[in-house]
Amino acid sequence: MWKGYIVLLLCLPVWVQAADRKGKAAADGILGTYMIYEHRTQETVHLSFYEADNGDYEARIVWMEQPTDDLGKPKTDVNNPRAMYRHIPLSHLVIVRGLRYDAKSGQWENGRIYDPSSGKTYRCFIRFEDDNQTLRVKVYIGFRFLGRSLYWSRIS
Repeated sequence: MWKGYIVLLLCLPVWVQAADRKGKAAADGILGTYMIYEHRTQETVHLSFYEADNGDYEARIVWMEQPTDDLGKPKTDVNNPRAMYRHIPLSHLVIVRGLRYDAKSGQWENGRIYDPSSGKTYRCFIRFEDDNQTLRVKVYIGFRFLGRSLYWSRIS
């Protein structure tokens, strides 16, 4: 009888590893590039999600329809509340940070999203709305149910 327990204990790491790989694949489902239409500025922006060194998921701007201002200079983060960051070009700005995948809810949670057009940072959680092509980004301050939803379309 004790031999059965030994076999079970020897197989446990294999089962745990397989579950970890499945969870990692689901978490990595967010990786890719998404198109956003920004209503305030009335322009299209592309964001790319990637896994940061600490295991969180982040997104940065990788393309802007209008990357320069009227004078032909790159648009910068002029609304940033921290003056030392106002010179940073928007074209590669990280705007989503700190997302962690929760396998139970099937969504990425505890993130922060920065709005460069207002200079404000909000809390967010993200999930797929359909067959991994549209992200529903719930942006809020304080209570989740008081926030608003944004929809981002996958392009690659």
